Amino acid sequence: MKELSILVSKYGLSFIIYKDRQKKFFEYLFAGDNPVVLKTKLEEIITERAILNDQYEQIKLIYHNRLNALVPNIYFTTETARKWLEHHIKLLPNDMVAYDFIETLQAYNVYVPFQNLDKSFSQQTSNLIVKHSGTIFFNDIEQLKNQTQNLPVFEIFINVFPGDFQIAIFKNESLQAYNHFEYENIEEFLYFLFFMTETLEAKPQQSHLYIFGTGDKAILYENLSLFTKNIHFIPEKNSGKIYNNF
Repeated sequence: MKELSILVSKYGLSFIIYKDRQKKFFEYLFAGDNPVVLKTKLEEIITERAILNDQYEQIKLIYHNRLNALVPNIYFTTETARKWLEHHIKLLPNDMVAYDFIETLQAYNVYVPFQNLDKSFSQQTSNLIVKHSGTIFFNDIEQLKNQTQNLPVFEIFINVFPGDFQIAIFKNESLQAYNHFEYENIEEFLYFLFFMTETLEAKPQQSHLYIFGTGDKAILYENLSLFTKNIHFIPEKNSGKIYNNF
């Protein structure tokens, strides 16, 4: 089976090709938060990497951005999805809205994809899967929870990227908060983390931190241990600066 997985983020485009139990990956780093720039860069990359023109049994397109919001299932309808997202971010008239259902939360993750990218890859497969990285983050959290016994009162999950991170905080197995922050240094990273935990009154002795993604583990541990010694680094899925996040 031949599969292609693409991560679209403000850092650029990252690719993984799975074929015959082997994996090939490459990434192109550039300012990727402009859909026009993305489309131009993608055309250049496809010209350079002919393998991206192949037919695939499955293509997975993952959007990693802050243009999303969680909406409880009881309040969600396809007609109101856009309005829910507009409560959180400013949408342009031609912005497309997509959504993933997160079963464990009984909620929808509503987000903004880039329509021209969806169309580009839909021609190469009959099985195009489009998701937001927040959806995958919560799926990874659920898998980890299923493997963990004696869960603490507060579970704090952080998905670290080179310049941003997603954070989800659970209390007694119930999601209390989810957010996505950008940071330039460890001080900003800690500020956002401590702001979230203090707001929710997450006591260190009752909390465990679970770290997904990239980052210098030694620096992270040294600083995060100021909050709690119960820190767990989750093994990376893939090597590379961004690949380990999908």
